[in-house]
This record gives sequence, structure tokens and C-alpha cells, in this order.
Amino acid sequence: MKRISIFIMAVVCILGGYVIKDGPHPNEVLLHTSVTTVFDEKALPNWPIIEDIDIAAESAILMDAKTGHIIYEKNKDQSLSAASMSKIMSELLILEAIESGDLQWDDSVEISDYAYMISTTPGLASAPVSQDQTYTVKQLFDLMAVISANDATIALAEKRSGSEKDFVQLMNEKAKQLGLEQTNFVNSSGLNNIDLGNYYSTGATHDDNQLSAYDLALLARKILKDYPSMLDISKQTHIVFEDEKYQNTNMLLVGSGTNLEFAGVDGLKTGFTDEAGYCFVGTIEQDGQRFISVVMGTTSVEERFIQTAKLYEAAKEIYSLK
Repeated sequence: MKRISIFIMAVVCILGGYVIKDGPHPNEVLLHTSVTTVFDEKALPNWPIIEDIDIAAESAILMDAKTGHIIYEKNKDQSLSAASMSKIMSELLILEAIESGDLQWDDSVEISDYAYMISTTPGLASAPVSQDQTYTVKQLFDLMAVISANDATIALAEKRSGSEKDFVQLMNEKAKQLGLEQTNFVNSSGLNNIDLGNYYSTGATHDDNQLSAYDLALLARKILKDYPSMLDISKQTHIVFEDEKYQNTNMLLVGSGTNLEFAGVDGLKTGFTDEAGYCFVGTIEQDGQRFISVVMGTTSVEERFIQTAKLYEAAKEIYSLK
């Protein structure tokens, strides 16, 4: 495989930088103050493309986060069940509400009968939460982002829009705004509607959220570009909630305690349902170069990370990263 020239690597390094804002609004402290990579909409010349690897997934993509250039793709435009990877859209809408002042990180959130039903249903990822107390937006957001808690996601959707149905409408409106052409949301969490019992509000009983690998990469790029400190949350190997320790579902994180750890990985979102298989939207930064990856429809918990690592290894070779 061709190696990128020293000239291009120099340009890439120049593009790295810090986002620093003076006198931030209290909500902005958790929105914009992280180290991040500068985004550049103009692709560099002679950008390398990976062609000689086989990714064992139904669809996959590797994107340069700075330029949006596609470095590798397999069935990138095929709309598939996205499972909890679709929570990236829920995260984006909550972060936008925080920035606009419609929500505050320390706002109290009650747990509805719907969210509580999900929390107490075996087999559905949850915190769990209780109806005997309230939680802050920040607590629930961390649960959504780090351990993919469905109950927390639903509670945030209801807090933001009054009902999940109205929140899902916002999700689909935002998808159209972002040009996500192979995307349709029917709920905030990524579960199949049948898992929601009588609480599903959009679509048919067996519908679920559908996105393509390309749309997921664009969505991930949007949230990283607008809210880089999202990575401060997604890179946590665990969180503590109600005195209990919960492990991040991302096994590529250094410090995760698995044999799959991969240096530079700091996000972003796992997903699994019987319909979707095992999926992962990942992001990695090394030597000032950031990539976004998506694998959909792999066969096991570990396989989604093994296939992602194959993409990162190929990128390291092409880009001469250490």
C-alpha cells in the first residue's frame, strides 16, 4: 500500500489544534473545552484509499474526520438496523438543547412508567433507574453514552420534547437537515419497537431504527465537530452511578481490561439487537489524524472490535502513523 507523502503529513499536523473559548456559559464547559482536531471540508490531493482488506461485516466505512473523505467502504449506503448506534442522534439533540439553554446539565428528570418498564425488563441495557427519585440530565446522559442505557435515553427524550414521539420527529427532521438519506428513526433508543410494548409511538410493531454506515459516519462527524468534548464522556472506561460501577461497552478503550485495547480510541457508540447484529461506531486519533469507523452486522461482541481494529491498522500503515 502506498504511504502518504511527508508533505501531506505536515499539512495534516498543521490542521491539529485546540478549541478554547473564553468565559464559557456554564453549560458550555462540557460542550466545547476538549482538545480536538480541526475539521477541514476540503480533501487533500492524492488521498489514499484502502482496497485490499476484507472486513467481515455486513457494511463498513472508514472516514477521515477532518475532510469527510471515505478511505474504505463496504455497502456504505445500505440502510440497516442500527440498534444503539442510533443513540448518537439522541446525544446530538440533547447537546443542542444544552447549548441553546432549553436544558441544563443539572435539570432534574423524572422516570416515566415507560422508562421504568424498559429499566426493569430483562435483557434490555439499563442503569437501572427508579421512580422514587429524580436524576440530573448529566447523570442520564453519561448512562446513555457510556453504557448505552435505554431507560436513560427514553427519559432524556421525554424531558427534551415531552414525549418520545415528538423527540423522534426531531430526530428525523435533524436527519433530513444533515442529508442522511438512508436514515429513519422510530424511537430514541435503537431497540426494536416490539421491545417497547404498548409504548411504541412511531412506525409499526416490528420496526426499528434504520441507518446506513455512511449516514452513521456523517452523524458521528457532526457530533465530534460541534461537540468535541463528547469524547471526554465516551472515552471513560467506566462510570459510577448510584454507588455502582458500570463498564463502558467499548472494549477498544485503553484501560478497558480487555485484549482488544487499541491506542488512540476514544469513542464512540456500540450497538446490538438480534436484527442488527453486533455493531460499532468508533473514532480514533493518532499523531493528529482522526478517523471515524463504522461496522454493522458482525457476529459477536468481540468481532465488531476486531474488524474495527483491522480498519485502524490499515489506516496506520497507509498514513505512516506510529
